[in-house]
Amino acid sequence: MLKNLLDGNVPKNLRMLAAAGLVPLPAGEMLQALVRLARDPDPEVAGKAAATLEAMAEQEIISQLQARECDPEVIGHFTASKSAGILEAIILNPGAPGAAVAGMASGLSALLLELVLYNRTRIMTSPEILDAIKQNPAATPQILGQVAEIETEFFGSKKQVYTAVEQQPAESQEAAFSESATEVAPEDLILEGLPLDPEGRETAILLRVRNLTVRQKIRLALAGSKEIRAVLIRDANREVVHSVLQSPKITLGEVEGFAAMRSVAEDVLRQISASKTWTRSYALIHNLAQNPKTPVMIAQRVMIRLLTKDLTGISRNRELSEAVRRHAERLLKQRSGN
Repeated sequence: MLKNLLDGNVPKNLRMLAAAGLVPLPAGEMLQALVRLARDPDPEVAGKAAATLEAMAEQEIISQLQARECDPEVIGHFTASKSAGILEAIILNPGAPGAAVAGMASGLSALLLELVLYNRTRIMTSPEILDAIKQNPAATPQILGQVAEIETEFFGSKKQVYTAVEQQPAESQEAAFSESATEVAPEDLILEGLPLDPEGRETAILLRVRNLTVRQKIRLALAGSKEIRAVLIRDANREVVHSVLQSPKITLGEVEGFAAMRSVAEDVLRQISASKTWTRSYALIHNLAQNPKTPVMIAQRVMIRLLTKDLTGISRNRELSEAVRRHAERLLKQRSGN
């Protein structure tokens, strides 16, 4: 149904039903269909779709915009919104295209501009965001100072290298990003000559990383190796940790490992649990549920997807909080019909 609607292969009467939100589609696909129908060549269909979008609850729209896999056309449609909540959802979505954020940046409030600057990965692949911020009358001297620091620290004379990344095919962007990031990395970020044994390597990385500035750690988190990310995910600085999770090199296996770590901050586990893409992994939600550091509400939320044998293990795990164990017991009773 969605494919036919997007391709325009549906007669007007069915397009009108879809424009009124009356076709059986999941919430995300329904929003995508409405956005497309709002540009339908038939004014009646377009008007109906626009009215349906206008009548939608803001929180319902926000929940879809927060999804990493949210369709770029949907994100682009809502960049013109006047709602701070909707704009914030777009900015905080790591999957939001850099071009869309750049288009918003010249008209955002100072508070939202700070959120835009938080995502260094997006800025490094879409430096036009910085140009848009500089044109924004709401940009404070502090924000403009951050922009100048980012331009100097991350780009310098290499800005054209980063600009070219977005013009390449999607499959080659990660490689181009990594090469560009390495090209501007200072010598003290090149971790060579490490011991061969895992424990010795980790200790050596810790010793080298601890003396770096926050900006150097961020750059290393984005472009460094798996071993380096495993160290930086435990860094005390929230921005460094966020950059690890935003790295274009990070794999699902790494994130599954982070979800099991007891040495990471609770905020790391919250960010991981908020990703619809990552939480499709059974191993990841199992690790979250049995990690004593996972906030109780998150552990309880993901537990419903666990197999009975894993729920049983959690209900007996004395390292977990009583609230988590009791919730596992309740789920087991429900499944047994008791």
